[in-house]
Amino acid sequence: MKTIQKLTLTTQSKPQTLSLIRGYRIVRLEYLVTEKLICLWVEVPLKADIPSDRKEFVVKKSYETIPSSYEHIHTAIDLLKPEAYHVFEIKGASESSASGEGDKQNLVGRSLVAA
Repeated sequence: MKTIQKLTLTTQSKPQTLSLIRGYRIVRLEYLVTEKLICLWVEVPLKADIPSDRKEFVVKKSYETIPSSYEHIHTAIDLLKPEAYHVFEIKGASESSASGEGDKQNLVGRSLVAA
């Protein structure tokens, strides 16, 4: 069995860590004007014995520079400004973990392709 969870990222251009269950898949990503947040809907397996991985993401606006090692996940658009927020996964920054820590969010998912 599986489910879809709603997760959030801020629009700040700093790394944000999420703990995602292996086998996750991001099925939708959009900017919610009322929340001023980027929301990710992530499909995740419901088996309790599946480990999670810590993944780092960063949000960049158009024309901001990014390292070539970052992997583009999706773009969310604020239709009122207009402004585009590009979500990237920071490759090489993930560590296996059973749960998130500190200010990290526990999520279940991955970027458009299952891990």
